[in-house]
Amino acid sequence: MTTKYGFYYKEGYDDPLCIDQTSVKQFIERLSSPPTPFLLYSFEQFRHNIDTYQQELKNLAPIRSRLSYSMKANYNPHLLPILKSAKVMLTTVSGGEMQLALSNGFEPSSIIYNGNGKTDESIEMAIDAGVLLNVDSLFDLEIILEYARQLNKIANVLIRVNPNLSDTNVHAYNITASKTSKFGTNIDELEPIYNLIEENHDKWIRLYGFHCHLGSTISNTQIITECVQKLIPLFDIKRFPHLRLLNIGGGLNIDYKRYAQRTKNDKNDDIKIPTIEDYIQSIKEPLQLLPNTIELIVEPGRSLIANSCILITRVLGQKSTGSIQQLVVDASMTECIRPALYQAYHHIDTINSLSTDERIPFDVVGPVCESGDFLGKQRCLPNTLKRGDFLAIFDVGAYCSSMSSNYNMRPRPAEYTLDEHEHIKVLKKRETNEDLLRSFYVE
Repeated sequence: MTTKYGFYYKEGYDDPLCIDQTSVKQFIERLSSPPTPFLLYSFEQFRHNIDTYQQELKNLAPIRSRLSYSMKANYNPHLLPILKSAKVMLTTVSGGEMQLALSNGFEPSSIIYNGNGKTDESIEMAIDAGVLLNVDSLFDLEIILEYARQLNKIANVLIRVNPNLSDTNVHAYNITASKTSKFGTNIDELEPIYNLIEENHDKWIRLYGFHCHLGSTISNTQIITECVQKLIPLFDIKRFPHLRLLNIGGGLNIDYKRYAQRTKNDKNDDIKIPTIEDYIQSIKEPLQLLPNTIELIVEPGRSLIANSCILITRVLGQKSTGSIQQLVVDASMTECIRPALYQAYHHIDTINSLSTDERIPFDVVGPVCESGDFLGKQRCLPNTLKRGDFLAIFDVGAYCSSMSSNYNMRPRPAEYTLDEHEHIKVLKKRETNEDLLRSFYVE
């Protein structure tokens, strides 16, 4: 019998929602009246996602390839040993993320520091440690060179290239490869950067490759193919002999609505969600044109971590506002901001078997003092839900914990998982009001 992992429903059971081999209801009971909301991770799902990518990357042989994890999606330090054990690279976007990666034993050559506005301190740290820096612009390169001279060290860099691919079919806030994006340098405006690198080549700087990021929630793999096709001609090894890395970034979308069939009115969209195999196959053919000395870095974003975590919340009550029935819960935009920020969908359902109860459409809203504080609109849930009942908000592993806040002086939630013996492991303690105030009282 195949062992199941991750989050799934065992239909026909009294406690149908499971994490790995344990029911979520039993997990909650073992916590003994835990404060809600809280985050619950399946590390088995996370490992499976990593392994699936790495198995598919083998199909690109003889092209060498590596997987890179975007720390901004979720920087819980307990994820890092899993990534390190699997020899996954890390893409960082701040000095804090870079320092966390280095302090957890990641080799500098396996860390990429990306960003359109790097601080002096973080640039100095990256060069001193030997981390790969993404050059975002001409001014960015000038500052990198300045610190390389001060430290008397060579800066190892990639150039973040903007290939002017705007038809990515994602939310406007998630587009990173259009001509007007704040990230990267347009592909037809690279010559000033090239010239400055040549002037300082092998003295203060070495160009190792190119990076492109296509945005988040990518569902059209054709755009990935086009990106690779545009970047391959940039590999002029005669001009830059150290070129050896092509880094393709972009958050492959996941099926956020895969559980929607459980609720009769929450229907799946017609958008085709690419598989990991689809992603890899989309770049296989154009990569054949690369020199055999080039190594591919694949940075697929949310698809590594998103489905590895759920948010557990409690019902506070029901109310009617005109024709809208609202279900008020104790989770909010401070724990799961994506619906408010991007109008993103997260599936919401009970943890219990209530399939015989009539379901009606609810707007699921939080208690934060903002009209935009909602977790889902017109979600079909049992009309018998009452104060204290538990709900699960699915697929919150990416860009929920890392974007959480203390708005309205709300403590950020605890984070848990189950270890290999199915014992509860605390990944992060719930904050207290004292924690929130501590930094204000400095003598």
